[in-house]
Amino acid sequence: MSTTPEEVVAAASDLLAKDETLKKQLKAATKALMAQQAAQVLASGQQVNEVHIESAGDISVLAPLVLKGASEETLLWAKLNGRLYFALISPAGQACDCLARLQALGEVQGGGSPKVVTGNTTLPLERVAETIN
Repeated sequence: MSTTPEEVVAAASDLLAKDETLKKQLKAATKALMAQQAAQVLASGQQVNEVHIESAGDISVLAPLVLKGASEETLLWAKLNGRLYFALISPAGQACDCLARLQALGEVQGGGSPKVVTGNTTLPLERVAETIN
């Protein structure tokens, strides 16, 4: 090992800085992708929309973007790791009520505001979709 401790520290610092830069770039790219998906959801005019997410947190980024243009209750959903991830969007402020009805059915985790709730469940999509009607 011909590397000095100072060189190791400098190399580690460089890696940490690059890692932080990459994290910021990934966050910006994810936000841009979610904005594009939100535009597609709003253009579809459908109440129930399948979306693509890479992580559970993506749907929490997407939902408020859809809320900005939504005029009626909207359900976003995606399958990830064997679970159904969802966002209930209610411009009228009924999202928490919908979540409460879902939670009464069983294994549902989630929370949010009166206009947007997000969560996940093992319930079938059909049962979740019924809650917005």
